[in-house]
Amino acid sequence: MTHYFDESFVVAICFVAFIYLAYQPVRKAILASLDARIQEIKDKLEETETIRNDAKKLLDDLEHKMSDFEARKQVILDSAEVTTKRLVETKTQEMELLLARKKESAVKFIENQKTKATAAMRDEFTESVLNMVRTYLVETKNNSVSDEEIINHFIKK
Repeated sequence: MTHYFDESFVVAICFVAFIYLAYQPVRKAILASLDARIQEIKDKLEETETIRNDAKKLLDDLEHKMSDFEARKQVILDSAEVTTKRLVETKTQEMELLLARKKESAVKFIENQKTKATAAMRDEFTESVLNMVRTYLVETKNNSVSDEEIINHFIKK
């Protein structure tokens, strides 16, 4: 009969027991290292997720601000357009009033000059007629009539 507890069997059992006993602390160290690595990865993932959420929030805020900016820009442009139109209308009315005043002033000036020219021509004509009458009277030697009588005679006619 063979003996089961021979030397190689005992060495094999001791080797298995040694491996088992040596494996327990190493296993705990490996598991602790793996757990630490897993926790580190989880922390990095959580941090990455937080950063991603913050970036998304910043992007949303920026997009909201951009849309607000576009809306404000459009309001400003619309206001500027309305103001410009109003200014153009106001200045056009002012120019029309100025031109009307200038035209009226020019018409009055022309009428005034016309009146002055008419008066000057009338005075010159009257002076010429009087000179002609005087000359005629001097030439005809008809001095019995005074200048006043001649003027009154012409005025009555």
